[in-house]
Amino acid sequence: MMKRIYLFLLFALMAVTAGAQEKKDTLKVLAIGNSFSEDAVEQYLWELGQEAGVEMIIGNAYRGGWSLAGHWNDARNRAADTEYRKVVDGEKTNMGKYTLKGIITDEPWDVITLQQVSQESGQPASYEPGLSLMIGYVTALATDSVRLGFHQTWAYAQDSEHKGFARYNNNQYMMYQSITTAVKLAMQYHKGDLTFYVPSGTAIQNARTSLLATTKTNDNAVNRELTRDGYHLNYTIGRYIVACTWFEVMTGKSVVGMKFRPKGMAQGLATIAQRAAHAAVMAPTTVTPI
Repeated sequence: MMKRIYLFLLFALMAVTAGAQEKKDTLKVLAIGNSFSEDAVEQYLWELGQEAGVEMIIGNAYRGGWSLAGHWNDARNRAADTEYRKVVDGEKTNMGKYTLKGIITDEPWDVITLQQVSQESGQPASYEPGLSLMIGYVTALATDSVRLGFHQTWAYAQDSEHKGFARYNNNQYMMYQSITTAVKLAMQYHKGDLTFYVPSGTAIQNARTSLLATTKTNDNAVNRELTRDGYHLNYTIGRYIVACTWFEVMTGKSVVGMKFRPKGMAQGLATIAQRAAHAAVMAPTTVTPI
């Protein structure tokens, strides 16, 4: 009888230990954003994590063209209008439309990021009060251990027809510098609340100094400086660069030398993309020629 009790307790302890180990090794990442977070986290990030031995559950609270103020209005009004995209075991699923509260409380997220809509991302005044309000909202709902961060988006292609480009005199580098300054100010203002940011915009700008900016991609899309339409990222190279950037920031591991790359992408191009991402993480506020 005592032997059976001992075995029962031993197996129970093993089960608890295994559960704790699974939780420890699973990184749960939620982006609250728009099509720019779609470009960033919904493809390639999970695969990079797998190669590095980091199991990920990835969520994207998506509303196309949505700003910080827009997300706050949805939260305040309890609007069930946010598409919840989720990547689990490498499978991406559109879970349907949820409230932000429902998405934030769906998992005990380890990391949650916020971002500004692209055309306003280089305008510091546009961040408030939306950013402060969203920080308070997310903090109130998420686990105590959550790391809250910010996603720095990228400047448009130089030939972009996006109406918001006129705010930066239709100048790519002016837009990039404006975004860098705005994010830096936001991080300083919210020091202690925002603990990191993902320099996707710098990674893309780094890559634009290389042959990646004009390389033909295997999806046969015109490569307009790593975009497919002048502002959304190219499906292969552009998205891969940003996924590499997210991977480094999320895991603290260097992406340089990793084997995973999108199907059909040459190893040499993948290496350049990895270096562009790594350089951005090392020097997030300046462009590094690749």
